[in-house]
Amino acid sequence: MSFIHKLIHQPRKLWLRRALFQIHLWAGVLLSAYIIVIAVTGSILVFRSELTRALLPKTLSPYAPDRAAPLAEVLDRFKTAFPGATLENIQLPSPAVPVFLLFAADNHGRAFTLLADPTTADLRVQPHTWLYWTYELHVNLLLGKAHGIQVNGIGAVGLALLTLTGLALWWPGIKLWTRGLRIGLRHNWRRVNYDAHRAIGFWTLFIASWWAVSGIYFSWYRQVTAAVALVSPLKGMVSPVATEPTRGPGRASLDQVLSTIRNASPHGKLFSLSDPLLSGDAAYALVDLRAPGDFSHRDIIAISTSDARVLTLWRYGQNQTVGDWILWSMHPLHFGTLWGTWIKVVWALCGLALAALAVTGLLMYWNRFLRHQV
Repeated sequence: MSFIHKLIHQPRKLWLRRALFQIHLWAGVLLSAYIIVIAVTGSILVFRSELTRALLPKTLSPYAPDRAAPLAEVLDRFKTAFPGATLENIQLPSPAVPVFLLFAADNHGRAFTLLADPTTADLRVQPHTWLYWTYELHVNLLLGKAHGIQVNGIGAVGLALLTLTGLALWWPGIKLWTRGLRIGLRHNWRRVNYDAHRAIGFWTLFIASWWAVSGIYFSWYRQVTAAVALVSPLKGMVSPVATEPTRGPGRASLDQVLSTIRNASPHGKLFSLSDPLLSGDAAYALVDLRAPGDFSHRDIIAISTSDARVLTLWRYGQNQTVGDWILWSMHPLHFGTLWGTWIKVVWALCGLALAALAVTGLLMYWNRFLRHQV
C-alpha cells in the first residue's frame, strides 16, 4: 500500500502521523497554560476601547469635539504639574476613548499615565486598572517589553507548530472526514471531549494560524518582512527612511508642528503625537484617515522639532502588492477590532475557543495516559 493511498484512506497507519502525534501532544502539554492565558486575555482585549471607556471616571465632561480643550492647554498643565517628568506620547480624545491620554515617565524613568478632561483639560493620574494588567499580561507576559515580546514570539512559533501538526492529525481519511466537523453528544464525556477538540481545531484553524503568524511578526517583524519580500515585492508597507533631523539654534512651536501635520495630511484627524513637548530631535504624529483609532489607514509623519519640517510621510494602508497586503493584514486580522461589534464578538469567541482547545487537549492527555498511572 503506497504512502499516498494510506494518507487518503488510512492515515492512522502512517509512521509519520504517529511522529506528528508525539510532537503535537508534547507541544500542547508544554504550551497549554500559555495558550489559555494568551487566549483569554486576547478575548478580553478585543473590547479594550469599550472597557477603557467604561473604566473612566464618571466625573469627566462628555466628549464634544466642538468644545474640546486645546492641545496646548493640556501640555501647559502637564508641564506645570510635573516639571521633572518626560511626556512620551499624548492621545487625543475620540468617540472610542473620550479623554486625553498622556503617557509619561518621572525623573527616575518610572512610567505613569494621566487623564485629561476633554473639555476642561483637568489632569488626574490614572492608576493601573485590571485592564492595564490584562494588556501587560497578553503583550509582555508581565516580563517587560524587551523580554515579553520575545517570549511571546517563541509561544507563537509553538502555536504555529500545533496548528500544522493538528491539521495533519485531524484528517481521518476520505470516508470519515466529515466526523471531524461536528461534536457527537450521544457518547460518553471522553468521546465528546475528543470530538470537541477536533471540531474546534478545524473551525478555528485559519484564525489560530493567523494569530501564530502575526505573533511571530510582532516579535521579529524585520525578519518576517524580509521573508515576505522574497515572495512578493513590498511598496506601500515599506517604512520610509528618515533624513537626519538637524538641531538648529531655535525650536519649532507646537502650532508650527500642528500646522505641518495638517498640511501633510489635510483629510486626516490627529490621533496621537509622540514627544509633544518637542524635547527631542523628532516627533511622530499618527493621523487617522478613517474613524479615530482605525490604525489600518493612517498617515505616519515624522517631524523635525527644530524647524517643523516633514522628515518622512508614510501613507500606511496604501497597499500595492500581495506582500503589502500580507503585512498590512497582520494587525487587523490579529486584533479583530476594525469591522464592528459583531466581528469583535466572533474574534472574542474564537479566542475562548483556542483556550478550550488547550483544555480539551489536556483532558485527552489525562484520559489516554495520566489516569492509568494514578
